[in-house]
Formats: sequence, C-alpha cells, structure tokens
Amino acid sequence: MASTTPPGLAKDYQNLASQYPLCKKCSMHKPPRTHHCRWCDACVLKFDHHCICKQHCVGFYNHRYFFQFCCFMAIGCMYAGTMGFREYQIARLGEHRFSHLDIFFKPFIVLNAFGIINYITYSIFIAALVVSFLLITLVCWHGRMISRGITSVERLFNQDYTKQCTKQGFVFVNPYDLGLVENWKQFFNVRTVGEFIRRVLWPSTHLPSGNGIIWTNCNGQNLNKQTKSSSQTRTDSKQDIQPKEPMESMKDR
Repeated sequence: MASTTPPGLAKDYQNLASQYPLCKKCSMHKPPRTHHCRWCDACVLKFDHHCICKQHCVGFYNHRYFFQFCCFMAIGCMYAGTMGFREYQIARLGEHRFSHLDIFFKPFIVLNAFGIINYITYSIFIAALVVSFLLITLVCWHGRMISRGITSVERLFNQDYTKQCTKQGFVFVNPYDLGLVENWKQFFNVRTVGEFIRRVLWPSTHLPSGNGIIWTNCNGQNLNKQTKSSSQTRTDSKQDIQPKEPMESMKDR
C-alpha cells in the first residue's frame, strides 16, 4: 500500500480549494500544508517528502502506509539480525547444521565445504544489522515529527519561522500541533484501543482523518479562512507567520 497508494494531489480537489492561493509553479490552488514537488511537478496534499524508493511522494493519503512500512521492516530486520547472529555463531563454530537434509540436498555439503554457508549467514547478519539501524533511526525521526504534528517540509519552514519570530519578539506556535496523543490519533485515524488494533496492528485500508484540505488548528478552529487576496503577496509553499503570544508574556508565566 505504501508504493501503490497515491499521496493525494491538489489538482484533483480544485473545486474544494478555490479560495486558497495559487502555486507559482503549477498554477493550482494550494490548501494549507500543500507543497509543490519538483520531482512529480505537482502540488501534494500534506506533502512530507518524495520517496526515491517508491518513485512518488509521501503525502496525505499514504503517509501512514509509509510509516507503518518502515516500522514493520525495522521489526523484520531486527528479527533477521537476531536469528542471523545465532546462525553465524553456529557457522563459525563449525557445527554441521541441517545434516538430515543432506540425503535430499547434496549441494548443501558442497556449499558447506567451500565455506559459502558461513559467508551467507555472515552477510545476512551484517545486512540485517545495518538496515535495522537505519530503519529504526528513520522510524524515530518520523515518529518525533508526528508527535509534534509536522511533516519533513514543515519542520524546515518552522525553523525559519521560529528565527523570524524571535527577532520580532514573538514566539512561534505550530498551529497543527494538537498535542502528543491527539497528533497520533489524527495520524492513524483511530480513537479507541479496538480501532488501533484493527487499523494499525492489522492490515487496514481505512482513509486518513479529514480530507487533506481543511485542517483544525491547536485552538480547535478550521484553517479554511484564507482568501484569494493573500495569494497576491505570497504564492509559494510558505504561509504567513501568525505568532500567538509575545515573548514577554511567556516569560511572566
């Protein structure tokens, strides 16, 4: 599902996004959290990144599939690494494994004589160890952003916004951060433990929460009030900064 589910393109929802500013690259209306992918040459809803392995973007409709794919792959690689380490130890000690198969599989004796079995088990162990480390790092990285209610692109933009607000004496607040638990509920579109088991632990093709056009901010308001007049001053993927509170008021707390 991670490689076959489209991310969701803004051009397919222009009837719902006519009030939003135009993209200067593809001339499509861009709802909040929508960004233009230079590889796909299209605006993607809740754009996270362009995955080279899948040859398409990770966005609103397939972000959950991508994250779950990385999680399950990390678990599989850890399992392969754990079992491969035991097999590698046995191969190094020279124990003759699977001797009962020699009657049916004579080439096994030849492979074992030339040390190929040792090489195979060693390769599996090393590959699983390296890939599991990379996948665990990737899962932790995306899990951290999901916990904060941001995507990979929004993380970069928020860093710039934070610096600009600091210079102006304001504190930048991410409007899409609904809290740790609520962010994960929205990401997986689950509300109960039963839904988590059915939709996350078991294979599920349920749709994400919302439509990718209208988003609820941290104050419980829908971010669908942006008018066409804003497109005259800003038409790229960055949105105008709306600081919540002055820095001085935060210090008094």
